[in-house]
Amino acid sequence: MTILKIKDITLRPIELADAPRFAELCNDETLARNTSRVPFPYTLEDATNFVNRAIREFDDGAEYRFAVCRAEIIIACTGVMKTGDAEFELGYWVGQKARGQGIATLAASAVSHYAFERLDGKTINAGYFLDNPASGRVLTKLGFKPTGEILKIHSLARDDKMETARLMLTRSAFQPIV
Repeated sequence: MTILKIKDITLRPIELADAPRFAELCNDETLARNTSRVPFPYTLEDATNFVNRAIREFDDGAEYRFAVCRAEIIIACTGVMKTGDAEFELGYWVGQKARGQGIATLAASAVSHYAFERLDGKTINAGYFLDNPASGRVLTKLGFKPTGEILKIHSLARDDKMETARLMLTRSAFQPIV
């Protein structure tokens, strides 16, 4: 099992038993509105489908999602999706009670390091909705650079396309947090 550790958090692959915790954390309108793929309201059925897909895609090498834990309790989620030859897309969210504590930065750093070092990635792309600048600050702390692209990305929770700033991180520019 792939376990990543950074400071006081542990990232581990998602397990079937995680569905109730994901249902609890993701049934948060603020969290859902700041993601593209989390609907709101978020049900146990949504969480079970997410967990099953996460396990299958991790095993298939398509997407590597991790439960972000502090003291063995899930507080966030992060992952990278393979989008091309040595190219990945980063995503993350943090549960309401853990926001503002640097968790997103730590988790995104750990999974970026994983993509570069263990998956032989060369670039990682990411984006954030323009009305969520805190997510942009997480990315710039890690060395992501704006591409200049603004795309309209659909948000399930908003049922609308949102302006999204695109950023990119190269392996050579990445400075992991230790």
